[in-house]
Amino acid sequence: MLVYINDLPDNISSEVRLFADDCVIYRQIKNNLDQVQLQKDLNTLSEWQNKWQMHFNTKKCFSMRITHSRNPKLFIYTLDKDILESTASHTYLGVDISNNLTWNRHINHITSSANRSLAFIRRNLYSCPRSVKANAYLTLVRPLLEYSSSVWDPYTVSLSNKVEQIQRRAARFVCNDYSPHSSVTKMLKDLGWDSLKVRRTVNRLAIFHKARLGLLALPMNNLQPVRRPSRHHHSNSFLHIPTNKDCYKYSFFPRTVRDWNLLPQNITDLEDPNQFKSAALRILRRDD
Repeated sequence: MLVYINDLPDNISSEVRLFADDCVIYRQIKNNLDQVQLQKDLNTLSEWQNKWQMHFNTKKCFSMRITHSRNPKLFIYTLDKDILESTASHTYLGVDISNNLTWNRHINHITSSANRSLAFIRRNLYSCPRSVKANAYLTLVRPLLEYSSSVWDPYTVSLSNKVEQIQRRAARFVCNDYSPHSSVTKMLKDLGWDSLKVRRTVNRLAIFHKARLGLLALPMNNLQPVRRPSRHHHSNSFLHIPTNKDCYKYSFFPRTVRDWNLLPQNITDLEDPNQFKSAALRILRRDD
């Protein structure tokens, strides 16, 4: 598939992201000229599809305006003479992205899906050994709750608890203990299951660690290291990223920088990704 679409971004000034048969084109809109240029790029896409006979399905193409402005700049975009329907949210590579950059819709979607999968397991594996039940949860349910979690990791208690409750219900099922007097926390400890919140934090830190070592293509150039280490900052610390919106404050880089700076220096000095992840997990497990 890539052979057919590699030249698609040619002659396009806006940003383009390609993945298999998915294409996203986006641009920061500051004035009307940006809107006109984005439409020109869409026209270029139309010319490309006509040239190579690789037509877009315009019924599955949408435009989404991401802004907090009370008076957003409106513009009707077209592709191949068809008006692109404006949407408030859209699923891209399995993640539901909303135009206000909150993750309520995505978390509602994955928890519903995980609940259905857990219910299926409970109906069909109710008489199986504990190890089979545990493996079924770890294989079929937990991945639904962790896919791309470094992007949508919730910061509100309500959303975090909504995700966590599914694992707690799974623990009762695996342990076959539904008594209201039993401690689910103890069940999780006996099963050796870390909280999903801890696992999400470790995953974010592991991605940050790999990017810092140049093992992942994430933009680290804008991060400023701390010039003078102190008792509050080690030599591997980064300056906090100033933010004025929660959607940015709790996004990957600002949030992970804060978590990274809280790690002991001897852990941030580790270069092996597996050793780092294990060490970070021990620290966070202790603080959980």
